[in-house]
Amino acid sequence: MNHLVVFLFALGLGVIAAIPLGGCQVETAKRAVGGHLHAAWAVACGSATSDLAYGAIALFGVAPFLENPRILKGFNALGALLLWVLAYLTYQHSRRTHDLAFANPALKSRRFAYLTGLSLGFSNPPIVLTWLLGLSMARQLGLLPTPLGSSTRAVFLAGGTLGLGGYLVVLAAALHRVKHFIPAHALGRVYFCLAIALFILSFYFVYGALKVH
Repeated sequence: MNHLVVFLFALGLGVIAAIPLGGCQVETAKRAVGGHLHAAWAVACGSATSDLAYGAIALFGVAPFLENPRILKGFNALGALLLWVLAYLTYQHSRRTHDLAFANPALKSRRFAYLTGLSLGFSNPPIVLTWLLGLSMARQLGLLPTPLGSSTRAVFLAGGTLGLGGYLVVLAAALHRVKHFIPAHALGRVYFCLAIALFILSFYFVYGALKVH
């Protein structure tokens, strides 16, 4: 099977999977509209790193530990806590609109942004199921050979990771350009809405942590 077709298919699936609103999308948007494009891209890179790791777990079959309910509960609890902290910090920024300027070291830090994207990504192990679903879809469409070779797995992994991370990179660039049309006083409202979005998203992880298996 042509590896280019596999790569493009996985790329498209990655973009689609990255569109729903999540913690990484919100953190990327927060930095982009605040004028910190490189920091927004760092969030995307951190998220892509975790996607790559979980994709390798899914495609190369080394994920038995994720079947442990206690481990999944721990990941979900960590994810909820992280989103609460980020929601609080975002809310604080919404009340101090002057902090949204380029001088804000907390938002401008690329290292912190990368760790934020990485942490949010790793706190969501169910992404493994997304990888497996994409793999199953590709097989049903006859895009993958049987048996599935390591090189094909690697191509699929590369395409999916690029799609997931690439969407966030493009999103950051688009929001960074649009932010020039957003009045300075309106950025506080934008950050307030992003804080609410992070808080609401945390309940997904709360449900996963409290769910009885």
